[in-house]
Amino acid sequence: MSIQRSAVSGQRSVVSGQWSAVSRQPSAVSGQRSAVSGQRSVVSGQRSAVSRQRSVVSI
Repeated sequence: MSIQRSAVSGQRSVVSGQWSAVSRQPSAVSGQRSAVSGQRSVVSGQRSAVSRQRSVVSI
């Protein structure tokens, strides 16, 4: 009986390993969000360039 119990505890340790893999996935999602915020900063840079062209036209 004691041998069978040790086998069950081994299976539980494998399940805990799967949980750790799932917890790593949210970190990948947060990386995608940071990439989106980087794209927004690029768009704001294009707007500033457009405002500079308008100032040249007014001169």
